[in-house]
Amino acid sequence: GGWQNEESNTLFTNRHGIRLKLTIDKKVSIYSDITDNQIKVPNYVDSFINLYDAIPGTGLYKSYNSKLLNIHHGYDYLLAEGAVNFNLSKHIQMSLGHGKHFIGNGLRSLFLSDFSAPQFYLRFNTNIWRLHYQNLFMELSPETIGSQGNRLLPKKYTASHYLSANLTKNWNIGFFESVVFERSKGFELQYLNPVILYRFIEHSLGSPDNVFLGFQSQILLRKTVSVYGQILFDEFLLKELIKQNGWWGNKYGIQLGVKYMNAFGIERFNLQTECNLVRPYTYTFRDSFANYSHFNQALAHPLGANFKEFIIRMNYKPIEKLSLEARWIYFHKGQDENNLNYGGNILKNYNSRIKDFNNELTQGILEKVSSFILETSYELLPESYIDLNIFYRSSNSSLKKQSGFWFTTGIRMNLDRLRFEF
Repeated sequence: GGWQNEESNTLFTNRHGIRLKLTIDKKVSIYSDITDNQIKVPNYVDSFINLYDAIPGTGLYKSYNSKLLNIHHGYDYLLAEGAVNFNLSKHIQMSLGHGKHFIGNGLRSLFLSDFSAPQFYLRFNTNIWRLHYQNLFMELSPETIGSQGNRLLPKKYTASHYLSANLTKNWNIGFFESVVFERSKGFELQYLNPVILYRFIEHSLGSPDNVFLGFQSQILLRKTVSVYGQILFDEFLLKELIKQNGWWGNKYGIQLGVKYMNAFGIERFNLQTECNLVRPYTYTFRDSFANYSHFNQALAHPLGANFKEFIIRMNYKPIEKLSLEARWIYFHKGQDENNLNYGGNILKNYNSRIKDFNNELTQGILEKVSSFILETSYELLPESYIDLNIFYRSSNSSLKKQSGFWFTTGIRMNLDRLRFEF
């Protein structure tokens, strides 16, 4: 439960469920996690839900109200994740399930993050020598089911490769490739090829799909300091990039971050800072079937596109059972106005763009958002915590100014925190 300085000043989170883990003959493992959730969220999350008809991280939902708890316009939803994992050999593992994924070393990922609803997937992980190779195939929805159930949603698919290599003890590099596509008769079988570049396949098919390429790296400078980064290409032409003329098709994102463990010689005190930027119209496509989304939620960075972001994170464990964490998130994002497409909403058709050239980062209605989060957790029993959280968020644009202060506390057992940080 919690408090916020708004018209309805009660925040509420009630989550309960069951978790199952089972291992058979050391070759097969089964995981299942089902939770029933009732929540009352801050106003900025309500705005997201009203805009996209989706609660971040889930699919179907319904309204929730409680006179006893003074809760109005809350939400009720079930969340189910699970998988069956097979050790096919010493080096290869296969997983079939329904869940979320994250590829990257940072707080955010420009490749694939756990922001959206769980996805049905088939995954292969291969580890040989200094190489890690992942094949991931997912079934997604190009639209949201929102609060309107009793209907079958259309489907779209993704196929992804991720190859990671430890070049030295201190330097890791990775290559990411993904394609989003729709076929009325099911999966495009050519994308099952585990090694060929998807761009070549997509080109041979007549370029009907949306292909992404990405590179990432992490370097350990000292035992306690590492630098990491990602660069994602949705589409670009080198000649247009060199001209620096703001061509709309130069769609890319960049991440750069630093981790400092046991900072300043203080045991269990860690610092992390990260910058992210994504150009307008990145992750978009000419239809909803091939944009980089699932249930109207971004598959990569929660802010979609047309933004730049700066994050500082600090965490400290003064004693074994007490954890303290503080985060400051500051970003600029270009919002749309009067139904014009400035490139920040990845669900919109890129053919509705405002112009072909002179597109700039954060174009449109500039929104400046600053968030500060302080979280404390004390472990009462194994996997059982009492939490105390403070959250402040301010948003400023030419259309509106909005700020909120939230205070929450509660007891959490065998559950991760529920966070909405965007």
